[in-house]
Amino acid sequence: MLKKNFNNSIIFHIIRLSETIKKHGDTLTLQYGITTQQWIIMLLLAKDPNILWLQEHPSNQPLSAKDLADAMNVSRANITNLLNVLIQKQLVTQTYDGNDKRRKRVILTQQGAQIVQALELPRKKRNDDLFKNFNMEEKQSFISFIQSALILLKQDMSK
Repeated sequence: MLKKNFNNSIIFHIIRLSETIKKHGDTLTLQYGITTQQWIIMLLLAKDPNILWLQEHPSNQPLSAKDLADAMNVSRANITNLLNVLIQKQLVTQTYDGNDKRRKRVILTQQGAQIVQALELPRKKRNDDLFKNFNMEEKQSFISFIQSALILLKQDMSK
């Protein structure tokens, strides 16, 4: 029989929070015919300074599909499917890398950039509402916990 375990409860709370945040994101992006995952790709391409992966991998170059897969921690096949929809909707485009013609880079189109900009105010409002009862020290502690947990999980996965 399974026993109550506080650490397991934390994980389930994080999973539920993540799923709820994704559902809220989907309500924002639905009006533009995209999913939260597609929006995150667009935010990556727009070089959103809040995205940790971009802070860890600074580059002036446009991102590749491999970069996007790494940043989102999903498979290359998943990114390809997401990108194909965004390309079809003319929200992103692919160009060949200037140094390596076998490699493609992904760029946000003007229409894609407009959607990112249009979603910025509702995103900010929703996030401000979510964290309005937390002071800066609590927010910094929360980020620190998440970063430490991610480091431990990455180490476990590389074993």
